[in-house]
Amino acid sequence: MKRSDRMAKLHRINQLHEKRAAANFANASQHHDQLQEQLQKLEDYWNEYSVKLEQLKTSTNCAAALREHQQFLNKLDDAIAQQRAELEQSESNLEASQNDLVERSVEVKKIEKATASIRKQELASEHRKSQKEMDELYANNR
Repeated sequence: MKRSDRMAKLHRINQLHEKRAAANFANASQHHDQLQEQLQKLEDYWNEYSVKLEQLKTSTNCAAALREHQQFLNKLDDAIAQQRAELEQSESNLEASQNDLVERSVEVKKIEKATASIRKQELASEHRKSQKEMDELYANNR
């Protein structure tokens, strides 16, 4: 088996790794976007509920209703904090998968370049060998 054939196999394997890294990055990106969207919804909901609480404070004297609204806002605060933590973790994962994709892509390009160089050397060697055989044939026929 020629060296270029072995390199071509290595190239195909690295391309598969690159495709997996691209798929992982796409999944991480999609997950990150979903988490951002969920955080935005929670923050919007918190803002709406906060306005309702302020309106309720001015319009009612019912302490139980005010306490219930405040407790719900506290739960929303906790949910927002948890969502932000998940989003931070997602950002780390997204960055790691992006770095992996870049590394895999660079590796594929290196192998591609090396394979092309080896093929060129093999072709030159085959051409020299063929030329030598032709020269010997010509010399023997003289």
